[in-house]
Amino acid sequence: MSEQTLSKRSQQNLPAGASFEKLIQVLSDSYGDNNPEGIVSLGVAENGLMHEELAAYFNKLEFKSSFLTYGDGPFGSRALRSALSSFFNDYFNPVQKVLPKQLLVAGGVTSVIDLVTVGVADEGDGILIGRPLYTSFKNDVYARAGAKMVPVSAEGKDPMSEEMVAQYEKELQKQEKQGTKIRAVILSSPHNPLGKCYPIDALKAYMRFCQKYRLHLISDEVYAMSTYKTPSNASAVAFTSVLAIDTTNLIDANLVHILYGMSKDFSSNGLRGGILLSQHNPPLLSSLKSIALFSWPASTTENYWTALLTDRPFLDYYFAENSRRLAAGYARLTSFFTAHGIGWVEGSNAGFFLWADFRGLLGADIGVVGDDDDAGAKEEGGEQMVEAVAVNEKPAQGQVYKTSRRAKDRDDWFFGKLMAAKVYVATGDAFFAEEHGWYRVSFSVPERILKVGLERLGRVLEEVKKESGGAR
Repeated sequence: MSEQTLSKRSQQNLPAGASFEKLIQVLSDSYGDNNPEGIVSLGVAENGLMHEELAAYFNKLEFKSSFLTYGDGPFGSRALRSALSSFFNDYFNPVQKVLPKQLLVAGGVTSVIDLVTVGVADEGDGILIGRPLYTSFKNDVYARAGAKMVPVSAEGKDPMSEEMVAQYEKELQKQEKQGTKIRAVILSSPHNPLGKCYPIDALKAYMRFCQKYRLHLISDEVYAMSTYKTPSNASAVAFTSVLAIDTTNLIDANLVHILYGMSKDFSSNGLRGGILLSQHNPPLLSSLKSIALFSWPASTTENYWTALLTDRPFLDYYFAENSRRLAAGYARLTSFFTAHGIGWVEGSNAGFFLWADFRGLLGADIGVVGDDDDAGAKEEGGEQMVEAVAVNEKPAQGQVYKTSRRAKDRDDWFFGKLMAAKVYVATGDAFFAEEHGWYRVSFSVPERILKVGLERLGRVLEEVKKESGGAR
């Protein structure tokens, strides 16, 4: 009954808070030298391949009294914004030079998504994001800003192709008929969980679509420098930033924004540094500075990141070595999948994970997205349907993700086996996968830990094969 004393906002966020329990369980019982019976995480997008080098670099920095002050204010120090602008100019190939005044720094990309959502959408407005999608987008746009994450189903189309844009238009028209005003598109570029990069023609198609409907195009480029090559993916599409595309005759430049941070490319999840880069929308940045103190980055984080960015010899070594180690992890994981008859999305060359296809082992069922008035169990084609993951918890906003009870029970059964074996893999359900049997499996952990995790995963796969005869 105590929850009735909370604000409506808090009551709506209660289910989202409870959903973090699985992750907390994994993080609080992580495998290591001091906990050999702990859980090996192959499900969290964290890059541990360069942690030792970065820790050594951090320990060499002189800790100054200025690290304990407010620094230059709540939206990024002048030194950091200057270093970041040089970084973007040198590595992202922008059509127009990036300037420090075009950047706002916050305490992590999650904070930046919350900020930019406040800046471009009112409560109840929709933001289009293609499926499968990064699981935290749902909470990032909704929990404080109150916007509605609108998943866009591919329905058999390539999620990374130009033809996917037609699906966005179809969903926009559906949502606006139902009373939801669409304000923006978020692209995960490179894509999480697919681990792929958008072709330039696809990015241009999204720009034309956003221009047609006057939508903001928000490109989340947190894996921009976490790309790699192996003999098996040498022909994969290379990363292109939206900064590198001339927007003339495509989209008004003030509608284009970039998200970036230090968690992924700089392997520093715990230091919380995120950026909003908006080259041609000063009013947006000015408005967000008024609430930036709620996401004020730590001075220690700012000074550490500035040191990395301005040490070009180390940075060049770091990116090259990180890419090499990611490629090695990719090769180990794909070799394991091949040995066990598990498929994955071809053309992956970015990020820390593969989108893996366990349907041959678990069987295939298609999940659907339905309206809120259909929520709960129902019969569809003789199959009982149940709510799997709510898009958000505000009933008036409409959509829930629904799936067959048999498919959900099967995935729960498999996930239970994984956790019992002390290996964590991210379920497709959390990423709004359109079909059951898909999982995001990370390979960006030190080789010795990956070996233990894959041994445990292999034992589970063999058990499932024996118990289910290949499918359940």
